[in-house]
Amino acid sequence: MKRRALTIALAVLLAVLGTGGVLAYVNKANARALAGQQAVTVLIVRETIAAGTSAAAAQAQGLLGTERLPSASVPADALTAITPAVSNLVTDADLQPGQLLLRSMLATSAPDTSGLAIPHGMMAVAIQFCVPEAVAGNLRAGSKVAVFATTVSGNSGLNAQAACTGPHALTAQDARTHLVLPKVTVLAVGQGTGGQSGSTSSSGSGQNTLGLVTLAVSQADASQLIQLTEDGLPYLALLAGS
Repeated sequence: MKRRALTIALAVLLAVLGTGGVLAYVNKANARALAGQQAVTVLIVRETIAAGTSAAAAQAQGLLGTERLPSASVPADALTAITPAVSNLVTDADLQPGQLLLRSMLATSAPDTSGLAIPHGMMAVAIQFCVPEAVAGNLRAGSKVAVFATTVSGNSGLNAQAACTGPHALTAQDARTHLVLPKVTVLAVGQGTGGQSGSTSSSGSGQNTLGLVTLAVSQADASQLIQLTEDGLPYLALLAGS
């Protein structure tokens, strides 16, 4: 009788321990599942961020925003804020709207000995403009511009080169204008031959001051711009927000 009672007691104890173990496992599993569903705030790209842009600059320019996402869907290196530790790091490639900002997307900026803050992966190209073609001198470092090209075809006696001391020697039938680059960044506005640095202005009768505008472009775009200065007339248009 005592043996039977002891067996029953042991069975009851094992059942209680087993039930407790199952409940503990279920509770931990539920906690893990709930943790995965909890929302966390992460940084997300709102507007295109050019390669070489610092994290601090991207935030200051309103290129970054925040979004709440389930923690289970967020990569481990997703950034939740721009801290001093990452503020001076720069993007190692162009970032597109909708991308999460990851720590792995940022790199240490290389020291620039040229005197120009050239974005990573880009190069600086300087082009000489007359005042009208350079948006009447209303350009500064950081301005965003579109580059148009005017070219002449069908008449070897005409060209679309800059004519800062008078009108261009072409007619509507000879000239064609088209968009070459929709958005590039002005790195510097400097002095050209016989010109004034900074903001340029018209002076004299029909004479426009020459000025140099330095643009940040890719290698392929640099080739187009250089060729354009030989075969046609580059013309800049200032974009809104610049």
